[in-house]
Amino acid sequence: MAKIWPIPAKLSTAYVEALEDAIQMGRWNPGEKKMAIYGEDTDWGRSLGAAFRHQFEGKNWRVLAEEYFALNETDFYPVLQKFRNLDVRLIVGTSTAPPTISAFIKQAREVGLRSLIVADGLGWVGEWYELTGNASNGVIDQNPLWNRAEAKDFRDAYVQQWHERPGPSSPGLAYDSASFFIKLSEAVLSQSGELDRAKLYRFCKEKLWTGQFIYTDGIIMPRYEFTPETIPDPKVGRGYYMFPVVQYSNGESRIIWPQEWREGTLQPPG
Repeated sequence: MAKIWPIPAKLSTAYVEALEDAIQMGRWNPGEKKMAIYGEDTDWGRSLGAAFRHQFEGKNWRVLAEEYFALNETDFYPVLQKFRNLDVRLIVGTSTAPPTISAFIKQAREVGLRSLIVADGLGWVGEWYELTGNASNGVIDQNPLWNRAEAKDFRDAYVQQWHERPGPSSPGLAYDSASFFIKLSEAVLSQSGELDRAKLYRFCKEKLWTGQFIYTDGIIMPRYEFTPETIPDPKVGRGYYMFPVVQYSNGESRIIWPQEWREGTLQPPG
């Protein structure tokens, strides 16, 4: 009936806004807007790559290369040398395989590539810093974080009870999803007097899909809202569903966008 995680194309606009914001602030001067796209040769990798192309070209970036590779690929020297020869100022892409994305980042440093690197999903890998080391310094990513007060309270309570640090996606987003469903079910029960599949579906079609039923008690996102234009995805953007853009340094991440959550400004390639 609805999804709790939007398609990549809706979330990836945050990278464009973050980098254009840095350019406008004078934090980064790429000179010529030349870029390359990379990614795993999967539906995920190619869909995100297509979104990147469309969104960055809309801001007058020129895509000089677009390269996709097998999910188990670990030799990127030829591709990275190509990017270096093209003198691209920005490379953006993704891979969900830890050995693959870590090899890509380390080899980018080895060949002397001085481009700003966006590695979407690097932070999903729990041991990402152990795999990349300081080669990840300066890399841009986008992740759900414990950045809201409600989220931090939940995280601290979780640690106190279970003696381990939770991730924002699981159980953070999982908690929001479960709580959202409970509140939705309570609304159906209150309206209909009983709860079953048919009544739940009808309520969602009439209330959830039209934006009349909105969930604002989440800990990760401030507002979960669906409209006829966004369904099955939630509404994405500031004040709604959005992952902050971060930059890594020495194994730590700092939020560089949006401004209201900013912990630091973008550091350009050295």
